[in-house]
Amino acid sequence: MIDIHSHIVFDVDDGPKTLEESLALIGESYRQGVRTIISTSHRRKGMFETPERTIHEHFREVKEAAEERYEDLTILYGGELFYTEDLRQKLEKGMVPTLNGTRYALIEFSMLTPWRDIHSALTKVLMLGITPVVAHIERYNALEYKAERVRELIDMGCYTQINSNHVLKPKLFGDSEKLFKKRARYFLKEDVVHCVASDMHNLDKRPPYMQAAYETIFKDYGRHKAHALFKGNLEKIISNQVL
Repeated sequence: MIDIHSHIVFDVDDGPKTLEESLALIGESYRQGVRTIISTSHRRKGMFETPERTIHEHFREVKEAAEERYEDLTILYGGELFYTEDLRQKLEKGMVPTLNGTRYALIEFSMLTPWRDIHSALTKVLMLGITPVVAHIERYNALEYKAERVRELIDMGCYTQINSNHVLKPKLFGDSEKLFKKRARYFLKEDVVHCVASDMHNLDKRPPYMQAAYETIFKDYGRHKAHALFKGNLEKIISNQVL
């Protein structure tokens, strides 16, 4: 499997705090069958503003240690980019990373961002010649049970991602992620999802869940869909091909 949304670099955002925590998180992902991971540490003005040089230095430490420890593992560079006009300008100047240096960039919004603002922002990113991969579409209230809006974004040239933990079936009681899980399953049924990724942060509250998500989609939608969402489409993204 390939994971294009992860927080595995230590001491740069709300992910791991130490190198060993990074390696333990990567190790769990590896155990679940992931062999390529794009590190997408947060870039968000006013919240996550670690200098790019620091993020890259810590990334290099994680990459070297992880690839030495885990056979056939590849760690690539990227970012989860929270959209602001400042972010758009940085993208234009190449100051923030796309996914593995490709035309694809992982773009996120607030849960409460209005539809008009999401549409406008993604249009501006596309005008830069960059293809947005819209992070965890199940989180945005403006897209809730509105497949037609997601299809409009896809028709514009965007791609979509949902989180692996939201693929899992909701628990009957005490499931704080139930709303997102229902939305994610709706988007899967509507066939408007291009990829599943972990958005993993730690082994406590936000582990990978990639194996369980793969098995769920394999069972519900078959081998072809599972392969596309966890590997096939992702291979094209990281190699800068059109889906």
